[in-house]
Amino acid sequence: MTRFTLLFLMTCSIFSAARAGVFAAEQPRPVKARVLADVSAVTPGVPFEVAVLIKVDPHWHVYWKNPGDSGLPTSVDFTLPEGFTVSGLKWPIPTVFKGAGGLTDYGYEDSLLLSARVTPPPDLEPGKAVKIMTRVSWVSCRDICIPGKAELELELPVSKSAEHVNTELFSEWSARLPVNYSGIKPPFDIDIKTVPKDENEYSVVVLLGPKDGLSGIGLYPVPGNSFIVGDIVVGTDEGGGRSSAAFDVKALPARGQPQKGLEALIVYTDEGGKRSGYELEVPLSR
Repeated sequence: MTRFTLLFLMTCSIFSAARAGVFAAEQPRPVKARVLADVSAVTPGVPFEVAVLIKVDPHWHVYWKNPGDSGLPTSVDFTLPEGFTVSGLKWPIPTVFKGAGGLTDYGYEDSLLLSARVTPPPDLEPGKAVKIMTRVSWVSCRDICIPGKAELELELPVSKSAEHVNTELFSEWSARLPVNYSGIKPPFDIDIKTVPKDENEYSVVVLLGPKDGLSGIGLYPVPGNSFIVGDIVVGTDEGGGRSSAAFDVKALPARGQPQKGLEALIVYTDEGGKRSGYELEVPLSR
């Protein structure tokens, strides 16, 4: 069964559950979301972090930007005042969920913080206030799957100076981001070999080494709507001290601007037992 068929069936079951919930005495609401920032006020021209904190009831989970073989990605869209800019979302390293029939999903239990860097214009007038509007949607799954959404609002004063707030929370989740976000290089050299196969199909091998005590190495692709990824095999040469991730990629017909490379996350556990990751783009060209 293809991933698209699985997503279609998943979507059908989700909306069937939602319709059935109309007649149920009480529809489960396993997810709550709120928006927050890491500053007490907006300072003209000074970047700050804004985030959505998603709390998930025990035994439920929500999904990563690549949900895997089933589910749908969690979505966060910020609407900012004129002159403000915002970066892409920072996704923490997900957990792997193994389901019936060998399905593999990527997501989060308990909680999830999705943050982005906001840069205000330098000509803001202190004494006023700004509003950040946020639209969030998710699918939460346990024995059933339930879609959810929320429209959130954060209002912050404009000031010449600001204090840092929610520091512990942002620091905790910053440690769960791929090391790229902190400017740290990966603890291994990366060599990517791409071999064209049939039309718009490629065979890719990512070689990692040396790894110096790393373990639990895996590769989580992010195919989006541009690629199909299959036959992922990750292995380690114990004698040579190198790891590899091999997989096949098929490029789908472009919708709008074609995506030139495949985004992927290399995950690993370091000598201290900390789970980390490194994002890379796999170039695909003939």
